[in-house]
Formats: sequence, C-alpha cells, structure tokens
Amino acid sequence: MPIDVSQLTVVELDELIARAAKRRASLTPTITDSQPQGEIQATFDPKWYITGVTNGTLLQIKDPGHGWLNYIIAPASRAVLLSHMLQHALLPQTPATAQPAPAPAPSSGGGTVH
Repeated sequence: MPIDVSQLTVVELDELIARAAKRRASLTPTITDSQPQGEIQATFDPKWYITGVTNGTLLQIKDPGHGWLNYIIAPASRAVLLSHMLQHALLPQTPATAQPAPAPAPSSGGGTVH
C-alpha cells in the first residue's frame, strides 16, 4: 500500500514521519548499534543546541527531513564525546580534496527519551 507523499501537506508529512519512526522503533530487528558503513547521507554543519538536564545533557540537532532530533547524553557518554570532539578540534585542517575523514569512534551512548 504505497502512500503518495507528494500530495501531503507539511503537517501531514511531519505526522507520517513521526508515526513511521515510532513504529520502526518498536520493530525487530532493531537498528544496529554498529557504525553505519558504505555511502551515507549527512547534513553538513547542522544547527544544534545543548541544554543541561537532570540526567545528562540534552542535545538537539536539526535535520532537514526529520526536524529537530533530541538526545539526552548521559554524563559518562558526554565525557567520551567531549574527548573525541576535542581531539578532532585539535587536528590540523585538511584541504577539501583530501581523503575522507576517518570513521568516528564508537560511543557508549544510546537510547531514546520520550
């Protein structure tokens, strides 16, 4: 039963995406914790916000197709993320024609808070 998304309004499409994501989260097999391999689509330099919350740090990242994605990063994962970000910040700048960036280090974080 294909859905003609070209006829949906912004509100209808946002609702469909949200419902589909919620449904996918309930299915097995679950999405792997392994880092994605092969060709990936990525948003360059997305808008983001960070806010402290009781059980960690709320990281909000704007995705052009999914809207605002919200993650609570636990303190231990936040420290690991900080060390990796600092390490990358201190790397020398490479020209745009250089080899692709190395794969990011795996994190211990994960989970969804609703």
